Amino acid sequence: MEKTEEKKVEYIELIYDLIFVYLIGRSSSLLDRLEGGFVSAETFVNFVLSSLIFLQIWNYSTLYINRYGKNSLSDKLMMLSNMFLMYVMGANTIHGWNANYFAYMGAWCLVLMNLALQYLLKLRDPEFASCGTHIRQNVVFLLVQTGLIAASMVYYGFTGTALGQWAVLMGFLAVPGLVKNPANFAHLTERVMLYVVFTFGEMIIIVAEYFADGLSFETVYFAMTSFLIVAGLFFSYGYIYDRCIDRSGERSGYLYLLLHVFIILSLALVTASLEFMREPEVDSLKKTVMMVASILVYFLGLALTERWSYKQYKVKGQFLFILAMEFALYAVLGVMFVGSGYALTLLTVGFVYVQLGTLLLSGRITKQRE
Repeated sequence: MEKTEEKKVEYIELIYDLIFVYLIGRSSSLLDRLEGGFVSAETFVNFVLSSLIFLQIWNYSTLYINRYGKNSLSDKLMMLSNMFLMYVMGANTIHGWNANYFAYMGAWCLVLMNLALQYLLKLRDPEFASCGTHIRQNVVFLLVQTGLIAASMVYYGFTGTALGQWAVLMGFLAVPGLVKNPANFAHLTERVMLYVVFTFGEMIIIVAEYFADGLSFETVYFAMTSFLIVAGLFFSYGYIYDRCIDRSGERSGYLYLLLHVFIILSLALVTASLEFMREPEVDSLKKTVMMVASILVYFLGLALTERWSYKQYKVKGQFLFILAMEFALYAVLGVMFVGSGYALTLLTVGFVYVQLGTLLLSGRITKQRE
């Protein structure tokens, strides 16, 4: 495609995104399983891998729709059929890899084969004749990943050892090797923004669950501070998206999507951390580290979006030092408040809004200087 055309987000894309928010929620439910006062290493790895699988499928689908989608009947059928297949995957996520392994991995294989078929159909479209190499490469790596998962099913049948989930890493490693084919960056950033907004919606629903035990000082306090944290994180992302990101032109978009994998995962961990804050049976130090680390990863992710920012909104000079000092101070104070969920959530509220204020002030001053 020789020029960037306006590409709007279709309604079916919004419905498609909702299934992924549900799936990330299913993966996050793994974090509710506590062993010895906290989430075990094995459970945490399973959470990360299952979340990566769903986010990777979303990335594949989003890039395909962005570059080659025409809102055609075949595109709609692909999305709807994949939605049903991912229901099958989501239904088995919380049971671990060894429960209904063949159903989960079989559904994943069908999703990838569906996407490969859509790419193959585009080879017959003269509009995309110049993209033949990129299309064929996508078909190959989708089928190779499918082959790895299918091979793991055979191996599981003989040994009972689940390995297919690790095929998700091959997908992330293979994409940078593809021929660079620019994406419609405005459409891509809008799709990502909507996904992040849906994720915040899921977080707000979780906050409402604080009131399940009735009204008390504890429930009101944690609900209020958690809501303020979610709101501050949302406004920080909104400021970056609305003011800073340059959405003009065509870029590959892969790194932008990859960065949002970490942003969305960090939001899932923030949600779990907020739930842990008022639960005394959860290890104090570990839930503190989880909260602080997930908040820092989120803001680090926002900072890295500077790569796609307008020049006048790039954070420079003393503001980089200020941000680093704020990060360090939050980490130190977070460790000092181990054992007090009340203090840690209040500290996190302060840190989130200090970060938001620093972003606003930095953007205003840098723009004035330019």
